[in-house]
Amino acid sequence: HLVAPLPDDHCCAVSSVGNGRMRSLCLSSLLLLHGACCCYIAPASRSECSNTASRRRCRPPLLWSGETSAELVIRAPPQLLFEVYADIERMPEWSPLLERVTLVDPAARRSEWALRVPRPLTRLVNAAGLQNLVQWEAMHELDPPRALRWRSLSGVQNSGEATFTPVAGQPRATTVRLRMSYTLPDLAGPLAETRLAQSFVRRTMHGAMTRFRDAMEAQAAAAVAADDGGGGGAAVAEAAME
Repeated sequence: HLVAPLPDDHCCAVSSVGNGRMRSLCLSSLLLLHGACCCYIAPASRSECSNTASRRRCRPPLLWSGETSAELVIRAPPQLLFEVYADIERMPEWSPLLERVTLVDPAARRSEWALRVPRPLTRLVNAAGLQNLVQWEAMHELDPPRALRWRSLSGVQNSGEATFTPVAGQPRATTVRLRMSYTLPDLAGPLAETRLAQSFVRRTMHGAMTRFRDAMEAQAAAAVAADDGGGGGAAVAEAAME
């Protein structure tokens, strides 16, 4: 869930050295926060700068596209995991990089997202005119209890899905897979290709999934303990927290 694409003539808009460097630094920093992992470079489908005079000195922007995925097994039933994950306003509980998520249109499943940005970077965002990088819109669709899919409506083009698959022979265990795809502006390319950026993405995604796992296993264990009247459920709860 990310950010607004730059206008078609953005390659001309940042032609001045100072402004271009500021936007590049700001964009790269924010995309790191978003967890954008880029794998290859492809030409953009947009036209060149619309201004005829500028067209001679502006080439079509390049877009970096990539995909990041992760999976883990959670000792909780798929239905529970799906129901909690589909409550998207709880997303900041799993991802500290998010400031808030608001479901603004439940019928259309349209939501607004806000990134938690350090104050110094916020000033840089405002100065570079990239406010869309910290707030964006998205929509999601549900396939209960198997999958949740989303795509951005504004901001950096991105989409993805979370799937919940029962583990064979273990009715209270689920394999959760998370996949995210991004298409990023060319200004982010040099930073997004680095090992640092890709390592940051993997750590961020794994950290969010781990927090989700810990919370759900504790909740599932508590439910089993309650069903058992506090008897055998205590052992299950202890095992789930190991």
